[in-house]
Amino acid sequence: MEDVTTQIAIRLDGTELAALDAEVAEGRAASRSDAVRRGIAYLQRAQRYRDEEGRLVELARKGESVYPELDDILVSAYPSLD
Repeated sequence: MEDVTTQIAIRLDGTELAALDAEVAEGRAASRSDAVRRGIAYLQRAQRYRDEEGRLVELARKGESVYPELDDILVSAYPSLD
């Protein structure tokens, strides 16, 4: 997939702009644009976590093992060291 960028225009109120500027002033972002990108990355992580949580809940509802590779550890009092 190509890295094509699209410029967008948004309107921010004073508190939203102050939040971006604080991120820059405190060194957590290099610029306002960087702060916005970091915010979007945060949203993307949250979306992935929600998707994963949904899959795990669905497996649990079906009674399927959520982490089959760990099933032996849970069953055996003394798991194999191999």
